[in-house]
Amino acid sequence: MTGPQVLITTWNEERNLPACLASVQGWARRILVVDSHSTDDTERIARAAGAEFVQRDYRSPANQKNWGLAQLAPGWVLILDADERVGEPLRREIDAALAAPTAPAYWIPRRSRFLGREIRHAGWDRDGVLRLLERDAGRYREALVHEELHCPAGHGRLREALEHESYRDIDDYLERMLRYARAGARQLAREGKRAGLDRVLLRPPARFLRMAIWQQGWRDGPHGLLLCALSALQVGLKHALHWGIARGVIADKEDGD
Repeated sequence: MTGPQVLITTWNEERNLPACLASVQGWARRILVVDSHSTDDTERIARAAGAEFVQRDYRSPANQKNWGLAQLAPGWVLILDADERVGEPLRREIDAALAAPTAPAYWIPRRSRFLGREIRHAGWDRDGVLRLLERDAGRYREALVHEELHCPAGHGRLREALEHESYRDIDDYLERMLRYARAGARQLAREGKRAGLDRVLLRPPARFLRMAIWQQGWRDGPHGLLLCALSALQVGLKHALHWGIARGVIADKEDGD
């Protein structure tokens, strides 16, 4: 059976995209890459792999994915980020699910690596994404960060995991941390959430303790503890930026606006 259509959204993903595309080539019925005007080799890599490549101005991750879904034909769609890979066990399970579907969408567990090591604790062991759906079964709710797919008719669950190469090095983490923190701060401001220095001071240690102790991130060794520390730093930065936006000392706008 031919696999689903695959939708990938990208921006400067020349390092991640080749492995992602290789994991679905020869299996996916169609691959559509929706790109936010990359300045690296993303376009050449996508076209060389036989993917359809479209560039579009970026508004939000939800908006980009919803637009991409609308460009695909009716039928099943698997939505991927460029740092994700579909292994053979997951491909077989998806084929079986699509041969006799029991739901209009499926949640997929995700196995993530941080700086080259798989993280089995710190909350990452419960990670998963709703990414396989009939094209018209759902859409993403608008959000500037942590967008979620909403499927009114419900969803099933797969057992095999999506492979997620989350961060290749510290520089990559820090670059994305600032981007996510800014987006998270803007989201808090637009939702009218309270901004206070207490959150800047108290939320980071609370996040570290939750991930490192309660969720046993310490069991992943130095990689796990570093992940917990960086996650706490990101939380503090998000709330500090939110505090600045609320007081008018930081503009509520996207980078480059």
